[in-house]
Amino acid sequence: MDDRNINTKERILSATIELYGAKGDITVREICDKAGVNIASINYYFGSKDNLLKEVEKHYSMLLFDMQKDIIMDELRPSKEKLIDWAEALMQFVLEYPALIMLVANLVLQDQSYSPEIIDKFLGSVETKENIQRTIYSLSDIEDREILDFKYMQLFSGVIGPIIFQMIPSIRDTDRVFIDLGDVGERGRYIDDLVETILKG
Repeated sequence: MDDRNINTKERILSATIELYGAKGDITVREICDKAGVNIASINYYFGSKDNLLKEVEKHYSMLLFDMQKDIIMDELRPSKEKLIDWAEALMQFVLEYPALIMLVANLVLQDQSYSPEIIDKFLGSVETKENIQRTIYSLSDIEDREILDFKYMQLFSGVIGPIIFQMIPSIRDTDRVFIDLGDVGERGRYIDDLVETILKG
């Protein structure tokens, strides 16, 4: 596929996730207008709107997987920095693309046989879990497998949970909830504290 085709396909993917995050239910015409392409392009690259939505989920889930893997597998990066950078990158990604979570939920509701890429490659990744647990062990000397499982779950939940709280004001007419994750400094202080808490025995 030449660069022009790749650029067109990526414009469609980008327009779709942006529109999906803004309004949820979207039409092919809205996607085309946003991406600056014609309807034939959707059929050419994806075949149908349903296939397009699945491709969006796959594309952004793989971006997330590759991003976090690059961090946690970086042998030159100090162990504690790995955990902080991993948590920061994950939180920043989901804040940038909150539509990904909504899209996964809707795809599974519409087709229970659908296996989301984000679960196969990221949430359910044994490799990711073991690499993070190995990093936690190197910093804490925690050897108990069950405790390491708890620590991984606490770290992961500590990243995803606040994002859900962050979305509440946009769903309900309320002020910010607890902390402002959009504030880089405040988010950084939260992540530093989260990692310090996780590393305590």
